[in-house]
Amino acid sequence: MIRIAILEHEKETKEIVFLLARVFRQNDWVFRHYFKASELARKMKEESYQIFIFDEMFRSPRMESVFVHDNPDAVFIYLCEDPLVTKGNDDRERIFYLGKNSLAAGLDSISQRLVSQSSQNDHYTLAYDGTHVNIPYQEIFYVEKIEKMVWFHTRKGVFHKRMNMSDLEKLFSPYGFLRVHVSYLVNRKHIRSWHKEDVELVTGDLVPLSRAQKRRLRQEKDVPVSGERV
Repeated sequence: MIRIAILEHEKETKEIVFLLARVFRQNDWVFRHYFKASELARKMKEESYQIFIFDEMFRSPRMESVFVHDNPDAVFIYLCEDPLVTKGNDDRERIFYLGKNSLAAGLDSISQRLVSQSSQNDHYTLAYDGTHVNIPYQEIFYVEKIEKMVWFHTRKGVFHKRMNMSDLEKLFSPYGFLRVHVSYLVNRKHIRSWHKEDVELVTGDLVPLSRAQKRRLRQEKDVPVSGERV
C-alpha cells in the first residue's frame, strides 16, 4: 500500500488526487489531505507515508528538517508557480518540482519514477552466511561488482553474493535503480547530485559514472543535463 500525504490548498489537492489515480491505477494507494503542517506532523506519529506532496510555501529549512530529513526513504513533490526557480540547484533524486499550471504534464513526466521509487518498501531476499536476510529496496544505497562477487551496500551493513550483474539490473530497475557503470547500480532515491565522472549519494559515497552509461541515461532522459555539475 502506497500512502500519500498532501499538504496543499483544496483546489490543487482535488486536481492532484485525480491525476494520481491515473498514475497508480495498477497499485494500491491511499491519500490524506492536510491544511496545516502541524496536523501532518502529529499524524506521522501513527502512520508512515511513501509520498509527500507540498505547496512550495512549505519548502523551508525548518520544514525540510521535520519532514524531508526525518523521512529519508520518502518521495517529495513540491507544487510551484515556477518549478525551475524553486528547484534551483537541488539535484536530489527523490525531490520533484512541478508547476501548478501544468500539473498533468508534470506528473506524467515523472509517473514511472514515482511508481518505482515509492514501491521500494518491497523486500529483496538475500542468502547470506546460511541465513536469509530481507532487505527493503529503499535501504540499499548501491550495488558494486568486484570480480565475481556482487556487494550490497545497505543500511544494515554490507553483504555479498555471487551473481550476474545484468540479471541484478533487470531485477532492480523496476524499483528505481540505475546502471551508472558496468560495475555499479545505484538507488536513484539516494542520489544527492550528479557530477562529471561520478554520482554522489546521500551517504557521501561517490560512485563512478562511466561515459557510456551517462550517454545511455541521457538518451533515456534519466540524467539531468542543465543541472549537472561538471
